[in-house]
Amino acid sequence: MSSKLNITEIILGHFKTLKNSNGNFSKADISVFFIMPLIFTFFSIYSSFRLNDDITSLLVNFGSIFTALLLSVLVLVYDQESKLDAVKNSDPFFTIKKELLRELYYNISYSIICSLLLVLLCFIHSIVESKCFLFNVFDMTLCFKYDEYLATPLVIFITSNLFLNIIMIVKRMHAMLISHHGP
Repeated sequence: MSSKLNITEIILGHFKTLKNSNGNFSKADISVFFIMPLIFTFFSIYSSFRLNDDITSLLVNFGSIFTALLLSVLVLVYDQESKLDAVKNSDPFFTIKKELLRELYYNISYSIICSLLLVLLCFIHSIVESKCFLFNVFDMTLCFKYDEYLATPLVIFITSNLFLNIIMIVKRMHAMLISHHGP
């Protein structure tokens, strides 16, 4: 893979933000950001939920709008980091604020990737919608419904994970801006 397209550092950096101050992964964070979206995903499979054209269109708009908004927030984080570096020696909370900005960078970048992936999955879903892929296994023909067993669950997982990440980003931005300007 081209180094220009390798997003591994962003994904790993985002996962590292889910650790406690002692360096261990937070069970609550793992539950909220991964187990809860998995529950939604399994529920969608169990209930045979499928995306329709209206939902797909709505999710493409959601992903596109949030990609643009998150890119703007990324610029704000960079601007705040520049301002923080200027007062490095006079701010007693410099290290904490710098770490918060680093974590925000990873969370925002990860959310941008999720938004783009959401748009891509919705695009693929609209192309391969409701097709049954047949497989011969042990002299039996099995039908694999791409939209019901792969596309819809992936879209639900990414959408719910993205939604939770956006809430975390808003919370961290709030903490950063309130601490930056004082009470």
